[in-house]
Amino acid sequence: MELKKTPLYPKHLENKGRMVDFGGWAMPVEYESILKEARATRLTCGLFDASHMGEIRIRGKRALEFLQKVISNDITLTQPGQLQYNLFLNDNGTVIDDLMVYNFGREYLCVVNASNTDKDFEWLKENKLEGVEIVNESGITSLLSLQGPNAYALMKEVIGRDFNSKYMRFAQENINGKLILLSRSGYTGEDGFEIYSSNDDALFLWDLILEKGKKSGLVLCGLGSRDILRVEAGYSLYGHEISDGINPLEAGLAWAVKFNKDFIGKDRLLEIKEKGLSRKRVGFIMQERAMPRQGYTVYAGNAPVGEPVGSVTSGAYSPNLDKFIGMALVDVNCAANGGEIVIKVRDNFYKAKIEKFPFIVPKTLH
Repeated sequence: MELKKTPLYPKHLENKGRMVDFGGWAMPVEYESILKEARATRLTCGLFDASHMGEIRIRGKRALEFLQKVISNDITLTQPGQLQYNLFLNDNGTVIDDLMVYNFGREYLCVVNASNTDKDFEWLKENKLEGVEIVNESGITSLLSLQGPNAYALMKEVIGRDFNSKYMRFAQENINGKLILLSRSGYTGEDGFEIYSSNDDALFLWDLILEKGKKSGLVLCGLGSRDILRVEAGYSLYGHEISDGINPLEAGLAWAVKFNKDFIGKDRLLEIKEKGLSRKRVGFIMQERAMPRQGYTVYAGNAPVGEPVGSVTSGAYSPNLDKFIGMALVDVNCAANGGEIVIKVRDNFYKAKIEKFPFIVPKTLH
């Protein structure tokens, strides 16, 4: 089956991006170096193509009522022009997907994971209320992500003037007659922007940002560095820290669940909360040089004695820390005690230490 391509596919080839199959999409995993790209995003700024992500718009007279039913967070805590992290949950209280919800006042934009777009769209339609319109705009929308401490200054150059922008806020902007949605957000833990446009305008925006970014140390970045950066920030990834087998309480996402309203999965989550968790997501830093990969077994203490207490969900080498880091789902008692754990890497055992998120705190966030 032929891979899907974003409108920026020719630009990736032109810039010698190493293309891979990512959830059915042909996407660049790196250009020159994954590690160089991860370092540059923390020091200057990086430009990512995230056009594979899904965009689903919800509108109609009962849009708010419907949205509150299908998301775990409470969108009424936001004002128009704000976005909010959210979760779609099933009746078992486990995660269908995580997403960002953009509050436009009378309608809402849900930005979902690329691999889950079709599944999410069908699930939303199955739960639709009368008077609600659900539109999948993924096929007509492109998304660029500009991340790093120099991102704000660079966006002023791109727009051609100063502009008012705060974190987790968005606004429509006009750039040379091209209408964009500019969101102060990202998936790296750094300051930055997510820039939505029509597919027809994506190439223009890409070229403009690259041209204006020559003085800002801008680097083209692929999915490999994006994954390192999100692990450094302690952010969950669907299929790793969250899935239809993991609930948000054990994933450390209770802050995105509001029990003061009704939503799909609430009853089951209340039962889990009352009973108590058996496992919890933690972050760890390897004390020895070894790469922790998803699925590797975790043991408590400083020696592999007794039964395993969990498994690795994500691991990466952090060029910004010069250490191997990761996340794991472990027994709740192990998570509470913190301290040392042991991870089995192939046939050997390596020490690691549980640490709080994020692993890296950004130097600047305007």
